[in-house]
Amino acid sequence: MLTRISWLALAVFFAASQVYAVEPTAHDRPNIVLILIDDLSPYGINAYGASQIGATWGQFEGTRPYRTPRLDELAHGGARGTHAYAYPLCEPSRIALMTGQYNSRNYLRPKSQHGSDITFGDIFQREGYATGMFGKWKQTRGTKDIPGKDYIAEFGWDEFACFDVIGEGQRFINPNLVINGEVVNYKGRDDVDPDTGRRWYGPDIFNRYALDFIDRHRDEPFFLYYPMALVHDEHKPTPDTKPDSLFDTADESTKYDEHRYITDMIEYTDTLIGRIVDRLDKHGLLENTVVVVIGDNGTKESFYHVLDDGTKYFGGKGGTKDNGMRVPMIVSAPGRVPGGQVYDGLIDIVDILPTLCEAAGITPPAPAGIDGISFWPQITGAGGEHRDAIYAWYNANTPATDTTTRLLRFAFDKEFKRYAPHNAYPNGRFFDLRTDPMEEVGDRREYPNPKWKVHFHSSGLDPASLDAEQRAAYDALGEVIGAHAYVAVDGVDVTPSTLSLAVGETANLDAVVTPAQATRQNVIYESSDPSVLTVDKFGAVTAIAPGEAEVLVYAWDDAWPLADNKQQGFNRDGVQASTTVRVR
Repeated sequence: MLTRISWLALAVFFAASQVYAVEPTAHDRPNIVLILIDDLSPYGINAYGASQIGATWGQFEGTRPYRTPRLDELAHGGARGTHAYAYPLCEPSRIALMTGQYNSRNYLRPKSQHGSDITFGDIFQREGYATGMFGKWKQTRGTKDIPGKDYIAEFGWDEFACFDVIGEGQRFINPNLVINGEVVNYKGRDDVDPDTGRRWYGPDIFNRYALDFIDRHRDEPFFLYYPMALVHDEHKPTPDTKPDSLFDTADESTKYDEHRYITDMIEYTDTLIGRIVDRLDKHGLLENTVVVVIGDNGTKESFYHVLDDGTKYFGGKGGTKDNGMRVPMIVSAPGRVPGGQVYDGLIDIVDILPTLCEAAGITPPAPAGIDGISFWPQITGAGGEHRDAIYAWYNANTPATDTTTRLLRFAFDKEFKRYAPHNAYPNGRFFDLRTDPMEEVGDRREYPNPKWKVHFHSSGLDPASLDAEQRAAYDALGEVIGAHAYVAVDGVDVTPSTLSLAVGETANLDAVVTPAQATRQNVIYESSDPSVLTVDKFGAVTAIAPGEAEVLVYAWDDAWPLADNKQQGFNRDGVQASTTVRVR
């Protein structure tokens, strides 16, 4: 049911049919600016049809207005996706975004993403792009050998200034950051930011680094990843909150949280994004830059958006219903993406990586291991929709070994949704989203999650009572779920089996796991003697000095690689292969 065009066919189609596309050349490759907003559903942006927000837990009365003019400009000047989905929580969403892979392939434990995981940072860096990440990290804590403050560089970043690297700490007023490998903790400081004359504010710091990155790399292709700290809690005043004293005297600690500031945070998000766009415009880069804005999950459960028709859309972060997973998705690329588009095809967060690659004329490595499907042809003139359904594997920020209590596997299209059997629902669940978009039909039960507010799940429609259309969707979505059932790796092959290189020479290895339909396609390359040769995560071997060494290849499936700062990075006793390399 998932439609996939081969990368070769897609490239030919792209070259032949895109009226609006500008072919990248060695000197005219488009810049990429990828902006990730934290904890905001589509209705946090006015262009989606809402401009009021209320608090479900009574922390402020009535509703409060918010305005997002800069995001609206991007939406109206490009393509706005109406059916874009991420995972319900940020960590699984970020791994899926960076790798183009479903969590079933590479999400092993929270804050433990391993450096052998190939991300869009790695891909664009390898293609000669300057790469920078400024904002929220959260994905790893490093290994025993490489501390977390340095481990970010393992994912393809030339430069970075990030929050939540070696520990969480504060993200807004007087934040705890790591900047290019240096720990910079502003906690408790009473000096002011010389650029603003105000208190140190994490979102301002990240934005300033992003602007400087654009300034310094404006004459070369660059990939800017801007995962914003806003609008996640703690909810605090921003530098634009009035009167100024509210920001200037606010408690900086993580224990301080006031929901009344959510509208200020949304509007400051808009302001910071506007600064990025203005800086691109200042350097004449808008015509050669693809700007993508997407969210990492829905708005937090403590809020509800009021749509322009008066409907309340409640936040659902952490849950697998529409309000936990639906996110904004905007693509602005003047000259490439025609303005005023509303793309109503399904978009999975894993689709972003192949879409950016195609926009830049890059073929990602090992495309068979990528679950995302590019929608670049659809938003540049081809029409139609790029996928029929979305599959999800979600375990609520628990280790992947927990396959019974919290693991949910499900598939959905724009009209129906089916969950695989679960210990609480041995027969699975099925919903008709046309009449039940929030999955309320049937008996309600708690979905246990020790960290987040309890979410209630409903049992859904009785499969025995489905009409013909529902039955067809039930069967089709069941096939999608079945196609993604876990398949273990039983072997790994690497070619060539022997290799002879001169000092300074580089050659590429190719590793393939078996069976071909195995779930975890990722592998780890390791040199037995780095003084003789090195090997990177792509399998590129570089000869360093005369001698002989092996390149060992381990399968993720039982190597179980973790960067959690608690143990060795991976297991070397499982499925593996090797290549002997002689350096002359």
